Amino acid sequence: MLIYCFDETTKEFAYTDVIDDGAQVPENATTIAPVNADGTGMYAPTWNGTNWVSMSQEEFQEKYEQQQKPDDVPDVTQKDEQNAQQMLTLAKLQADVDALKKEREQSALLLATLMKQQATNAKEAN
Repeated sequence: MLIYCFDETTKEFAYTDVIDDGAQVPENATTIAPVNADGTGMYAPTWNGTNWVSMSQEEFQEKYEQQQKPDDVPDVTQKDEQNAQQMLTLAKLQADVDALKKEREQSALLLATLMKQQATNAKEAN
């Protein structure tokens, strides 16, 4: 059987649980679902001993609404976005340059190895 548990002190809805059909419902629970008469959900329901009581939408928003952004954080400007994009582009270009440097070093090492081998082959041929 599905039960709806509430905080023993505040009587606010806490969680649901499942118990055996023959088991006794705990004192901090009920089998009555915390929904409105039309079946819609409630805002932070509280148990009054016989029914669930919903907060109004305004009360709920006032109590639980979170600030989306701290007051002391300035808005991101178009210039900030452009600067960030330029930094990203610069970082990508730097990574490309580093990769090309490494490739050039490997090519130079390969060329030196080939030239050394060619010189060794020329000595052996004489």
